Amino acid sequence: MMSRDLFVFLIMVACGAAVSLMFDIFRAFRIAAEPPALVVAVSDALFCASALFISAACVWNFNDGAFRAYEVIGLLLGGIFYFLLVSRWILKLFLLIIENILKFVRLIFKILLTPSRFLYKILIVPLRKRYKNMIQRSREADAKRVQKQNH
Repeated sequence: MMSRDLFVFLIMVACGAAVSLMFDIFRAFRIAAEPPALVVAVSDALFCASALFISAACVWNFNDGAFRAYEVIGLLLGGIFYFLLVSRWILKLFLLIIENILKFVRLIFKILLTPSRFLYKILIVPLRKRYKNMIQRSREADAKRVQKQNH
């Protein structure tokens, strides 16, 4: 029979791997979407809060809230094993998934925005050109009036 400490240690190794997996998901999103700095900062804060919550939940549920040094070692080993063994393939998989989701979302937005773009081109663009022409003619007329007044 496995001792309780060994069981908790292995659970913490799995927890470290789970947190590392979550990190790869955030990393794949950041690579694929290239979000602005504010989104990166918010996602970093969310990751840290989530990692802390997951780790604390594991300690709370599997060791009755008693925090031991070997749990930290288990978390670190789980992360190290994850990054050494499977991270590169998992990251590629999530990049593929997120890039395809983003392509699909962009396609949906393109389809949804096509009617408004069409209306913009047939209604607003001609009015804008007319307005620019009126402004130009008005400036030219003002320039001619100023020249007549000066002579």
